[in-house]
Order: sequence, then C-alpha cells, then structure tokens
Amino acid sequence: MWSRRKTPVFTGMHLICVWLVEEAGRAVPTNLTAASTLRDPDLLSILPYSSQGTGAFDYAQWYDWWVHNQVQRQPKELFSTLPNYDPKLDERWTHSFVILWQKISGYMKANDSVSIDDIIAFLVEHSILQPASNSEALLAAKNLVFAVIGWQTMLYRPDMHSCPPVQLAIDREMGVHQGQAHICLKQGHSACKKHMHEFLLGFGVMLPPPNFNTSETSEDKTAFNELKTAMAASFNAHLLASIGDIHFEWVDSLSCHLEFDTHSKTLFLFRYPSFCLANLSSSKSTLPHNSVIHACAAPCAGMKQWATADEVTQMLNETLQSYRLLFGQNKAARQLFRRLRPFENIPEAGRDRFLMTLCGQKHCRTTLKAPERESYDLPHDFPILRSRLAILLRHLSNKKPRTWKEIWQDKRDSASWLTFWAVLVIGGLGIILTLLQVVLQIVQIARQ
Repeated sequence: MWSRRKTPVFTGMHLICVWLVEEAGRAVPTNLTAASTLRDPDLLSILPYSSQGTGAFDYAQWYDWWVHNQVQRQPKELFSTLPNYDPKLDERWTHSFVILWQKISGYMKANDSVSIDDIIAFLVEHSILQPASNSEALLAAKNLVFAVIGWQTMLYRPDMHSCPPVQLAIDREMGVHQGQAHICLKQGHSACKKHMHEFLLGFGVMLPPPNFNTSETSEDKTAFNELKTAMAASFNAHLLASIGDIHFEWVDSLSCHLEFDTHSKTLFLFRYPSFCLANLSSSKSTLPHNSVIHACAAPCAGMKQWATADEVTQMLNETLQSYRLLFGQNKAARQLFRRLRPFENIPEAGRDRFLMTLCGQKHCRTTLKAPERESYDLPHDFPILRSRLAILLRHLSNKKPRTWKEIWQDKRDSASWLTFWAVLVIGGLGIILTLLQVVLQIVQIARQ
C-alpha cells in the first residue's frame, strides 16, 4: 500500500508495564518452509531487553513470527549469497541467515555511521556472505542487507517485487498517501555507499528530530505554530472517529505511526508497541549504540532532518505515550479500541498483547518520569511527534458535531457543553411548564 535545539529527552521514560502474559504459542503457518527453522532466541537476541532478566523478552514474542512471515514473502534469489544456500536444504542456509542476522546487528551497534557497502565488506571478510562473483551477486547481497536492516529497525518493509534488482524499494504501507516518513519509495544501489542515516533519508524522514515540520499547507504550518496543547478529554481516538470521521489503519512500520491521510481521513498506527519498549534499554550498553534503530541515528545534532541517538530514544518513548493519549486515558476511546481489529488475519503468535495493555486498560502502572496527565504540552511532551499531532488537532478543531448524539459526546469545550445543555434543559422545562399552564387555563375556562 502507498501511504503518506536541543529539547528535553525523557531519559527515564521507559514504559515498564506490569503485564503478565501467558507464553505465546508457536502458531507458525504450515506453509512456512525454510523460515520455519528460525528460532526466536536467535532473532530476539538483537533487542536490548532480550539479555536482561526483566521479563521484557516475553513482550516481543510476536517478533519471531513476524520475521518468519517477512522472510517467507521474499524471492529465493534474495538469499543466494548465503554460504551453503540451497532452498531445498532448509536447516543449512537458515543457520547461515541467523548468523548474518546477528552479525549485521552487532556490526551496526559497534560502529558509527556505517553504510550498506561497509556491512557487506565486513560480512564477506568474515565469510558470512559469499564474495560477489558477478554484478548480480553483489546486487543480491545489497538487497539482503537492506531487507535485514528494515526488519531489525521496523522503519520500513523491503519490497523486492516492485522494482528491478538495480533498485531498492520499500513497501507501500500507506497506500496512495505519501507522508513525511515515506516520501520516496525507491533508490538506486549507488546510495548504498552513503552513511545509514543519509541513505534512509533518501526514502523520507523516518527518524525526525524534535520540532521538525515538513507541512506544505499554510493551515498545517499555522497549526504547528499555534496548537501546542493536547488534552486527553478533548483529543482522543473516540472524538477523532466520531467527530472527525477518521478511521484507523494498523501498519507494521514504526516510521508511519500517526501519519494522517487528509483525503481518505485515515490515521495510520503502528501495531507493535512492544518493539519500542524492547529497544529502550534500562542499562547503558558497552557498545556505541543500544540497538540497531539507534545505530541509524545521525552522529550529531547538526543534521536538521534526522534524529540523534538520544532523540531516537525520545521518539520511542513518545510513541508509547501516544497510545495512552489516544486510547488509554479516555473511557470511550478504550471502548472504541476494543472494537478495532489491529491484528485481523494475523495468528495469535503474531499479536502484540502489549498493545491491548496500552490502549485497552484504564491504568497502566509505569515508572515514567513524565507521568500521564490530562493536558500535554506538545513542544515539551511530544517534540518528535508534534507535527503529526498538530495536524490531527487542526482537523478535529475544524469539525463540528452534526447530530444530537455527537453534541452529547463532544466535550472538547466543557464550559460551552455545560452551558448548551443547561440552557436546553432549563429552557425545555420552562416551555413544558408554560404549556401546562396554558392547558390548565384552557381547562378552567372550559369548566366555567
């Protein structure tokens, strides 16, 4: 589908919900072949929380199924540069894939500003990839590394079917909408020599810096500058759906979270919030970067269109907090979430139960330094997601209730709401009493 300075960092905003879940079943589709031999400890080992005894490892059990599913969708040629590759011998080449998976993660976390070409050179040097014997083999190696980075960061899903091998493409997760995150869907292989943050910027602003605004319309620019407060009672998913006529679409790419298509009135939401939690390490890593997504950050704050590592942490925290703002802090919004189907056609093993905790429960016990409150200051509490929230606030502010039910539900301006209903009730009672008085007078006259 096609879709569309230094600020305070929530260093302690690590959302640790006391959330007990049963062990997720290994309900992997029976049509998986080579992918079915991958094991979740190998895949989950790249996440910071996987090595910590905090129970957070259980939060992301869906990730095992998700990677299986992504691998299954790819053409067999994508894995042709792996040692011992033979699609008929599942165990041998999938073992090579797991090694590749872990080595890419380790190399990116251990080095600053790497490129895809740097990663390939490292993998060939350590015999993890076969040396490219021709141009086709080199292209396959670049495509494979590009795909793995997408799966490990969840910033994009690689699309190996929509373009020739000489190009790298990302999936059209937001339909015809071209948002801030996925402005361009294709790049040439020549971009593989660029540093990772520069390479990813070729697709769009997947990791925006604080208070970054790419709005093209004057209305959105005005909203960004003027709308600086979001109140849970007057800005939530229930009002966005009932008053704003917005419908929700769940996506697999973190970079698409809160992108809004104004034409179709579709709000795109990331369906795997525990991925954010799993990448928020509670202890300082001995490596330069805590996670692969942090390794995609800009090396310093001088780049105006891309986040630094600290700002990536800020974005992960804001993403988690946004589910509470939109759903968790309002009763009607929680009820709406329970009617939504974020994991429709996805088996139990691929569902993130943490999403229900964030969106469907009134209380979520946390260790946030910035706790939940009724009113949020966007420049301070949501500097990364500020522009996206401002667009939604503007859209909602331009909408007026049209039915009696919507008028009753619309409590964005509590003073006006109380005044309206007080006048209506008192005025209605006054009319009824006047009518009764007239009727009694008519009866008295009739009796005379």
